[in-house]
Amino acid sequence: MTSPPPSFLTLPLELRNEIYKYILPNTPPPPLMSPVQLKNPPPYCPVSHDLSIMRVNQQIHSESSRILYSHTKFYIRIMTSSWSVPAQMGSVEKTQFDVIYEDPWAEVMYYCREDGKGWYCGFMDFTADPKICTVFDDKEVESIPSPRYRHLIRHVKIDILDTRRTPNFREPHRVASTSATARAKVRKLLMPFAYRLKRILSDAGENVEVEINFVTKLELIKREREVEGDTSGRSTLKNPVAPIKLVDHYKELIETSWPLTTGPWGYKLTLPPKIRQDYPELGKEVLQWCDENDELTEAEKAEFEVMRTRFPYLWVMKKGRFTVMEENQDPWSEAP
Repeated sequence: MTSPPPSFLTLPLELRNEIYKYILPNTPPPPLMSPVQLKNPPPYCPVSHDLSIMRVNQQIHSESSRILYSHTKFYIRIMTSSWSVPAQMGSVEKTQFDVIYEDPWAEVMYYCREDGKGWYCGFMDFTADPKICTVFDDKEVESIPSPRYRHLIRHVKIDILDTRRTPNFREPHRVASTSATARAKVRKLLMPFAYRLKRILSDAGENVEVEINFVTKLELIKREREVEGDTSGRSTLKNPVAPIKLVDHYKELIETSWPLTTGPWGYKLTLPPKIRQDYPELGKEVLQWCDENDELTEAEKAEFEVMRTRFPYLWVMKKGRFTVMEENQDPWSEAP
């Protein structure tokens, strides 16, 4: 009886794995942006691979998927901002936060008021790219990446990009002051995305390392003021803003990132060299304080667990990623 002719699948698995690594190269995520780049951030670009080999047959798909998910460093970009909502008659000034969240499988804008109410909004670029979109239920957004591969993920990089023009305000010459109520909400701002991260990474548990990096536009503004000749960090303009204390601002950014550290995975916070040098225990101290002052209620947990949209916004699939669009935008089609 003659043996079958040699083929790719007759090679030892160890050799096939090396071939998969060559065909599916581990392309690193983009480097952390500089404060200057936050003036005009480049588009989000997820790590891409040529996945043709995964369509050959079921066995090759299964084997190559293990290499793809375990060797890729998946990139998540979170852009945060906030501004003051002017006081109306009989009311007080309030703060509103907004977040642009982008990962390899989804992208969404999220607005959150000082009172904790949040909602998801869409990107306004669909008319420029007329592709047919299919509507999905809120819970279907959690179907990607497939649960069968999530336990294989080993590396995640999260860049938190703070794009505020001045501390807590968009107006360039106003005194900055976030209310105590707003500061209490900072720790919950990324909670919806922390729940998404838990669904993706919980199966991999301790085997995953999450790298969290920070950059803020305020560093650039502080430098510009120093160039003007005022090394104290105060503006020399006619209507000055409060001095920028970067350490206080990074404390707030660490508080904002806290939900992303509450899963079973390992994590590493990376702060700018100057902050690390002057305050080596800053990240540890702030996160410990957050752990000891967790005020999340059961109602809030239920609200954050599913990335729910509300009229007129809908989840759709566009170019292989979930995103949100307005119902009255074209083109879109009902799910079959």
